Amino acid sequence: MTPRKTDHERLKELLIELVDGQPSEEQLDELQQVAKLVPDGIERMVDHLLLDSLLGDDLGREPLTALVDLVAEPVDSDLTGDSASAQLYIESAAESPVSSRRSPGLLRAASWLALAASVALVVFLLTGHGDSPVYASASQIVEAAIHTHAEPIERVYVVEVERNPSADNGLNLPRDVKVSTQGDRFWVEMNGYRRWAWGRDADGAIWMTLGPRRAVVVGADEMGVPLKYIGDLYTLHLETLLQNFLKNCQLERAEGPAGTDIITAVPRRRWSERPLKRATIEVDRETKAIRRLVVEREFPDQSSTVVTFTLVDSRLADEEMYRPEGHLTEPRRLFARETDATKRRELMVNWFGPHAERWIQIPETTSNDQ
Repeated sequence: MTPRKTDHERLKELLIELVDGQPSEEQLDELQQVAKLVPDGIERMVDHLLLDSLLGDDLGREPLTALVDLVAEPVDSDLTGDSASAQLYIESAAESPVSSRRSPGLLRAASWLALAASVALVVFLLTGHGDSPVYASASQIVEAAIHTHAEPIERVYVVEVERNPSADNGLNLPRDVKVSTQGDRFWVEMNGYRRWAWGRDADGAIWMTLGPRRAVVVGADEMGVPLKYIGDLYTLHLETLLQNFLKNCQLERAEGPAGTDIITAVPRRRWSERPLKRATIEVDRETKAIRRLVVEREFPDQSSTVVTFTLVDSRLADEEMYRPEGHLTEPRRLFARETDATKRRELMVNWFGPHAERWIQIPETTSNDQ
């Protein structure tokens, strides 16, 4: 049985036929459909035709000017994505004053470029935006990243932290830190003096492992300053963060390293207790995943941090790893909020050392002397 061709392979075949052969009307229709299915299909088609024209016909200023004039013409409201519309663009290019002075080779190149431009324009009109980065706005790129990161794929980021001296809170952060995230969920692996994992539950409480069989939970209202600081640095509710960028930030797009777009987000208003100063998002054009995220924050005490998340791995999400039980082996024990705070602090100090005393706040007790 012959294996089914992928959309990428079929696009390549159709582009070869478009340039070197005599494509049928059915093939032109198929090319339009396949180009929409492949993430960078429109861009690849235009690049392919431009390269062919440059190599074969020495494409110069005239055909490029004709193409710009052609695409700039008003578009009929009943424009559809069929090959007849593409043919109208080709005929229009052939009849233009500029095209009449061109050689047959240049006319053929400009005609195929007009076809590619018409297909790109049709995709833009039908979908509101094209897959090509030419059409993608900053907000559309962020929206695409939200959709991508909602898929059941876990992405792993290496984390680097830069902070000014006033932001250390007496806490020595490990250098080897990885955050695994999927949608709005995450868990963190920290390797330093101790190796441990932690995450947040839906109520904002932090759970953390103390070796292979024990874990403790510290509620949001129990956290001491150092543990709050750890949470501020490494919490990565990616879906919520990106939604806040769309809602509360001014977004600007720039072209990044090969195959990426760079989105800069500057807040118009504050929306959390972890005030954002600026964020820089590097998005892969093909997968729409975030390759790199740089978050700059300035806290009320004037301390500032720059946290950089760099993508290093993608894999199927393991649901268990987003809970403390997924990191423990039997017999295991979870010391939740029902466990006395003093007991939980003692467990943390035994595992992390004396500095962990400040990670949880112990309520003061008063006695009534008779």
